[in-house]
This record gives sequence, C-alpha cells and structure tokens, in this order.
Amino acid sequence: MFALACQHGPDAAAKAPRPTWMPPEGSCPRGAQLQMERLGLKVGDRIPVIVDSIQDHPGPARYNYSFVIALPQAEGEAKLPGARIGGRLYVTKHRVFGRYDRIFTPESGATSVPFCGVLLDSRWDRDGEGLIAYPSPMKGFSVVQDNTGVIQVVDRYP
Repeated sequence: MFALACQHGPDAAAKAPRPTWMPPEGSCPRGAQLQMERLGLKVGDRIPVIVDSIQDHPGPARYNYSFVIALPQAEGEAKLPGARIGGRLYVTKHRVFGRYDRIFTPESGATSVPFCGVLLDSRWDRDGEGLIAYPSPMKGFSVVQDNTGVIQVVDRYP
C-alpha cells in the first residue's frame, strides 16, 4: 500500500539572511505617513534627486557616512516645489545607501516635517540596495558614477 504525502516547497515566510553590508531595517519617523500624505506623496512614489546638495555638479561624486540634503529634480519638483530632503548616507565599499527622514518645505523655513524614503540607483533598482559604488582612495569614502539617484517613498526602511 502506498501513502501519499503532500510536499511543500520552502517556507515562503523564511527570508534569505540579510547581507551584513546593508544597514539594519528600521521604522519610519513618527508622523511620517501623515506628513507625506499631506504633501501628496504615497508609498512607491519616486523622486529623482541630486543625492547631496554639496555635490551639485555633473560627473562622479564621493560620499561618506554623513547627513545630506538631497535636491529634488525637475520631474519631482511638481510634487515638491522648492523642497529639500534630509537624510543619512551609509557607505560600504560597493554601495551607498540613503535613508531619508525629513523634508524641508519652503513654507516650513528652517524646520522640517517627517518623511520616509530610501535611495535607489536609477540604473539599478533592487530592493533598496542603494547606489552602485567603487572604493575611493580616501578612507571611509566611496565613489559613484554620477551625483543623481531616486528617492523611493516607503513605509519602513528595508
């Protein structure tokens, strides 16, 4: 007599281990969803940006672990005219990650409102894995091909 058994594939809930070079997962700042809704932003929206306002020039850029202000570009200006997006860059030898947590709007002056977004490479969009980078001769820095990226609105930092 034969017994039939159901075989299941790997547990769908089981995730591959997180690479050690990625920054840890995280929650959005309190009130970010409400403020983003007020600004007309929803999860999944993409905002083309100059990654760091200090490096607002064509060509390669050099980044280190630091606080930056991103400048929304023409496509994003319709949604965020005159706004600046603040966040932190996390640098590894081969990636630059960005976690953006505040928006400075023209109406707010020097104050900001909570925001939640991650930096994507416009040429490489894969699960928040950041900009493709190359090691720099300067310790603690990485170099990217150009100073642009895309900030994707999220409800949690991946």
